[in-house]
Amino acid sequence: MARTNNYLILSLAVLVLFFASSCEKQTFLTARPFSGNDVLYTTALPSADGADTDSVFVVCNDSWLKLNSGAFKLNVFVSGREGSMELPYRLYKDLDLMDSEAKALKEGSVIVLKKAGCYTSLNISLGKLDPGFYQVNLGDSLSFNIGVKPELVASPVDAPEDFDAFWEQTLAELDQVPMDAEWTFIPEHSSELRKCYELRIASLDGGIMGGRIYIPEAEGRFPVRLEYMGYGGEPYWHDPNANPERIDFLVSVRDQGIFKGDQDRWIDRGLNSRDEFYYRGAFCDVARAVDFAASLPKADTTRFVAFGESQGGAFTWISAALRPMIKGIAPGVPFLGDYEHYGQIVWWPVHEMYETADAEGIDRAELLDMLRYFDVKNFTPRITCPVLMGFGLQDPVCPPHTNFSEFNNCASADKRWHCVAWCGHGMWLEPTWRDLKEEFLNQF
Repeated sequence: MARTNNYLILSLAVLVLFFASSCEKQTFLTARPFSGNDVLYTTALPSADGADTDSVFVVCNDSWLKLNSGAFKLNVFVSGREGSMELPYRLYKDLDLMDSEAKALKEGSVIVLKKAGCYTSLNISLGKLDPGFYQVNLGDSLSFNIGVKPELVASPVDAPEDFDAFWEQTLAELDQVPMDAEWTFIPEHSSELRKCYELRIASLDGGIMGGRIYIPEAEGRFPVRLEYMGYGGEPYWHDPNANPERIDFLVSVRDQGIFKGDQDRWIDRGLNSRDEFYYRGAFCDVARAVDFAASLPKADTTRFVAFGESQGGAFTWISAALRPMIKGIAPGVPFLGDYEHYGQIVWWPVHEMYETADAEGIDRAELLDMLRYFDVKNFTPRITCPVLMGFGLQDPVCPPHTNFSEFNNCASADKRWHCVAWCGHGMWLEPTWRDLKEEFLNQF
């Protein structure tokens, strides 16, 4: 599924408006033409003689995320040769998607009467749906996600009894490690307004974290914005002339970011023990980034914010959970939430961990028990600062259910979310999210 460009959308809008005016008794489901906020999901269905002459498309918009209790009606358009066509549909709960024997919650078919040269529109009623996320299949190849009342999605906290004690001890161990920060000045990415440095900072168990930091040349104390990176993401350079009154810290945790080299897999490291699991050290690196920034003479420690997408979204939650000095966070499509349900929705990353655990003789139930110490939903009850979360309804990497396992358990009285209904995992590319995130972070 790919987002179409504006030219294609405009062309289809012209076609639809032409057919609507030239075909008798054509009723369209929206009064407006398709716009840049609409995305078309299309598939071709073979006719009786085997030719792909019938096409089906749906217009993705905000109605795919339903916030009330009414019946869910799906808008579908069909075109092709004159005559009738049977369009089958199936509806699956997201938690059943990895079960090859799962039965559809609802299934059926509709008969579409087509007129040559026209788009036929119809509503497929899916009935009243419980809160949660679902996959709709039309025909044999068209599938997409819808959602109902996401703030009622249930994924209770399941932290082990010694969760707080484990993290208190872990952070105490981190506090005993001197930062020993090494600064490397990067003149080609510096200016008269801000200086850029690459950092190497000691962390838990001999790990090295750091990243790229931009510090204003002017005198005074400045707000700090920490950006946490996605899984295996490539570090980039800020404009040193932009935001001359802010400290920007692009954080790299151990073995990722500026330390990645040719490594590309971290999720299944140290599965045999909570003390050896990769994210014990990585979560400490997240906290160490805050501590290091707070030690800077030019940092205004009353104005710290954090953001990031995917793994960076998970780290953003963790930063506020482990370091309450963070005043606001904007996690996007956050990772590492509700591992057990995660593995029921999509294959990666949980099934990659399952494969490694199986190869190492680790019982899956014991693995899931260990992962509860690192499930982001078990950290978010600690968070009370303002939150803006962004998610893509079509995300196949960090599915919306996992995002809301974290959001719905967050204790903040000031939390909001923003959905881009057609977006998959690339939320950072969506202009509406970028603008809202920037506006939110600039409050602090």
